[in-house]
Amino acid sequence: MLKPLSVSRPHFRTDGLLTRQLIRARLAAALALVPRGARVLDLGCGLSDLAARLPSYVGCDRWPEILVENRRRHPEARFLAWDVLASEPPDEVRAAGPFDVVLMLALLEHLSDPAAALRRAASLLAPSGRVVVTTPHPLGHAPLEAGAALGLLSRHAADEHDALLSREALEAAGAAAGLRLASYRRFLFGLNQLAAFERAA
Repeated sequence: MLKPLSVSRPHFRTDGLLTRQLIRARLAAALALVPRGARVLDLGCGLSDLAARLPSYVGCDRWPEILVENRRRHPEARFLAWDVLASEPPDEVRAAGPFDVVLMLALLEHLSDPAAALRRAASLLAPSGRVVVTTPHPLGHAPLEAGAALGLLSRHAADEHDALLSREALEAAGAAAGLRLASYRRFLFGLNQLAAFERAA
C-alpha cells in the first residue's frame, strides 16, 4: 500500500475517499494482461508499488520528485525520466528494452496527442509485445466531476483531463501509431476502459 506524501503538488496527490480503490481496480485490470515474467515499462508511473510486484520493471515519469520518491521506496527497480509526449524515448529507456508490456495507466486522457504517445510506446515493444492502456470512458465524465466535487475522487486528476477517449477514439489513436486493438473491455460499472494494443500486421 502506498503511503501518501506530505506535499502539495497535484501530481503527488491521491486525495479523494475512493481514489485508492479506483487505483487498485485499475491495477488489477491491467495486471491481468501482464504475462508472468514479462519485461514491463510503466509510462507515467506516478507513485507506484508495481516495482515490488513485477520482477522486471522500469518506471518512467516526467516529475523529478516522483522519481526520487519511487527510487527511495524501491531501490531495486529502475525509474527513468521521460515525458512521453515531449520527446522520443531517451537512450537509457531504449537501452532498458525491448519490453513485453508497456503500461499506460490513466495517462492518455491527460495527453493532447494520444497517438504520438502510443507510437513512442510501440517503438519500445518486443516483437510480440503489447501496450496496455486504462482510461476513463466518456460516459464517466459526469460521475468523475461529481465525485471530485464531493471529495470522493481527486479534484486535481479531473481538472487535468485533456479528453476522455471513446473505444473508437482509442482504436483510431492506436491505428495511427501502427497498433491494432487486440482486446478491450470496460470495468468499474463501465466507467473505465482497459485496452491492449499489439503491432498491426
